[in-house]
Amino acid sequence: MNFQDKIFETYQKMLGENRFLQEDELNESYALFKSNFGPEKLMSLDGELLLETMFNHGNRGSLVYWLEFKNDDEFRTGRFGGIGGGSALKFGIYKRKEDGKWITGRSAKDMRQIELPEAISIAREKRALLVRGAEIIAAIDDYNNDTYLKLQDDIDRELDYFGNLGWVHKYYHMLYPEKIDDYHSIDWQVFYLIKMQEKPIKSDGRYVLDGQYMRAAKKVNMIINHFTAALAQCYGLPHNYWRVGTTTTDGKHSYWPEMYQNGYVSVGWPDLGDLSQMDGLSHLEAKEQIKRLLAEKYPNTPQSIGRQANQVIMFYKRIKPNDVVVAAEGRQVLGIGRVAGGYEHKDGLPFPHCLSVQWTDCKGKLPNPNEGLMTTVNQYKDIDNLIAIEKMLSSPDSDLPDDSQRQLKSLTGVMGKIEGILNRKKQVILYGPPGTGKTYWAEKACLELASRKAFKKAFADTNESEKSYLLGDGKAKGLARFCCFHPSYGYEDFVEGIKPSVINGQAVFSLKDGIFKELCDDAKQNPGQNYYLIIDEINRGDISRVLGELITLIEKERRGMEMILPLSGELFSIPENVYLVGTMNTADRSIALLDVALRRRFGFIELMPDYSLLSSITVENLPLGLWLSELNKRIVEHVGRDARNLQIGHSLFMEKGAPIKNFDKLCKVIEEDIIPLIEEYCYGDYITISKIIGSSFVDTAKQEINHELFETGNKPDLISALLEPKPEIATSSSVNPDDNEEEQELENEEANGEQQV
Repeated sequence: MNFQDKIFETYQKMLGENRFLQEDELNESYALFKSNFGPEKLMSLDGELLLETMFNHGNRGSLVYWLEFKNDDEFRTGRFGGIGGGSALKFGIYKRKEDGKWITGRSAKDMRQIELPEAISIAREKRALLVRGAEIIAAIDDYNNDTYLKLQDDIDRELDYFGNLGWVHKYYHMLYPEKIDDYHSIDWQVFYLIKMQEKPIKSDGRYVLDGQYMRAAKKVNMIINHFTAALAQCYGLPHNYWRVGTTTTDGKHSYWPEMYQNGYVSVGWPDLGDLSQMDGLSHLEAKEQIKRLLAEKYPNTPQSIGRQANQVIMFYKRIKPNDVVVAAEGRQVLGIGRVAGGYEHKDGLPFPHCLSVQWTDCKGKLPNPNEGLMTTVNQYKDIDNLIAIEKMLSSPDSDLPDDSQRQLKSLTGVMGKIEGILNRKKQVILYGPPGTGKTYWAEKACLELASRKAFKKAFADTNESEKSYLLGDGKAKGLARFCCFHPSYGYEDFVEGIKPSVINGQAVFSLKDGIFKELCDDAKQNPGQNYYLIIDEINRGDISRVLGELITLIEKERRGMEMILPLSGELFSIPENVYLVGTMNTADRSIALLDVALRRRFGFIELMPDYSLLSSITVENLPLGLWLSELNKRIVEHVGRDARNLQIGHSLFMEKGAPIKNFDKLCKVIEEDIIPLIEEYCYGDYITISKIIGSSFVDTAKQEINHELFETGNKPDLISALLEPKPEIATSSSVNPDDNEEEQELENEEANGEQQV
């Protein structure tokens, strides 16, 4: 099927599913935008009113808010292309959330605070540029290639870098949708032209590319808004193209047959071990760790190690599902495939770092076969090569054209509080909303306290045999043990009970000790050590029934006091060296509902969302701590009674004790953990859900979540959707605009990396 037939078929399907705004609805939105922010309107404003109307994110009637965030019945900005991502500096000026001061700059390196008169002057300058660009675009009257080449030259000359900003391009699309397309990222413009197998006339000129899109839309008789939406539906969201070498450094052995047969692509450096252990690290942190490992396992010059680290980090971090991979041996293409899964380490393979791939069998050479020749992993950039790869994918049957000594410090924070209550009362319950780290802190504290008692060292400093002693090894039970209460959990599970078993084919009922009685017996036999029982979800069981007469014995003052157990008739006591640590999710049951006798015998520590753990974390210019704080404020506002106990905890954004810094992982947490939780809180009230998580995530008419936002490559729109309920947080001083710049510099550096063939 040729391109025109394919795009028209997609368009007809989307039309039948009512996926488009009709042309008259689009025109109404364009007219509304122009009446609010067109050149005539902007020229009628001046002073502080002009500044606030153009650049105050907190003003929901401002230009920047409408361009990036406004998504309601009046105006749905997402229908006209996204400009999400990047910090508020992309507008050149913004009003800081904390103190209302104006900040200007083009990057983190030159950002500075300015006074109101200078801010007004900057707003006037940018207005003048916007108006001048609008005049230039208004003058063009055909779709010829030369017309758009001249348009690009005029914009570059008159507006300089300003004219090529994404938000400026969107502004001009809103004024002139019949002349300017609604892909506001050059990368997106180039990507879909490659999918159309049409070479971009000027890959760094967004207005020249506008002309190509307008001509292509005209050929299939579609308005540009429908055409670009059909393109995205037809070909998916933008992805990257990669070359991966398949031979050893000396070229004597190729692993391509194994890769093709088993459906994966892989690279060497086996001594680096499983790279997924670095999942909790940022891109830059993982690269530094890989450099250290390479220097240790594969000694070489710093330059060579740096190039190798670039290759490894590209394979492990940057190649994503749906990316296209070209398996190469020198200048020869062996196969092309699509990445189908994430990174996996396969022990025993000489090339153990793997990605699942759906291969297409082909052989040949790309038009420019030297691109990435001296690398193991390289991102293709050459346009002719990219178009050739797309041709191959669309025609798969044809070939391409030719410390143990450390002094122990006193425990502080949550662990210090747990230690203090255990010393005072012998048992503690950690309670709070879901995801506030209750189980994490219970386990961490028990292992740390047990380790300090047993080995006079921190748990982190223990060796494997010591850890086995603390945790148990399958043969012997450890000092720290774990159980979880649930509605059917009873006295017979916890203390003792009559349980059935089969002996010589006969059912036999015998008395069995429960987990707590076993722990107490072990503690009596080993009085020099402390024993800890973690009871997760303690409030989900019938605590009075589970504990029985032990409700008296667990008291610190009654430790060692004997009592006759009703089933076995044995004398039983709880020794001094036994400690109980429970966790309780207040979203399930309020602490106020617990048995008064139980409350008196336990100490309690409330764990609420700790935004300080996320305060320094910015993921793709999304300030994680601020975003979570604002989300919880909306939960408290809209959910109603007990909403304080239903807030989202910080631990959902933690992994192995460290904040998530990877955007893809953050997306999964939001889609798979947070949104379902909010749906449950709201009992299917999608209007309320929309108010809490943001209108972009909810189709209130269909009563469903918009999961398309989470598709790979849809990063800008997803970021805009996350910021939409409170866009001012994007202007917070906690946002580090430098993060994206460092990542971009790293990508540029990696693109020039060098490694094995």
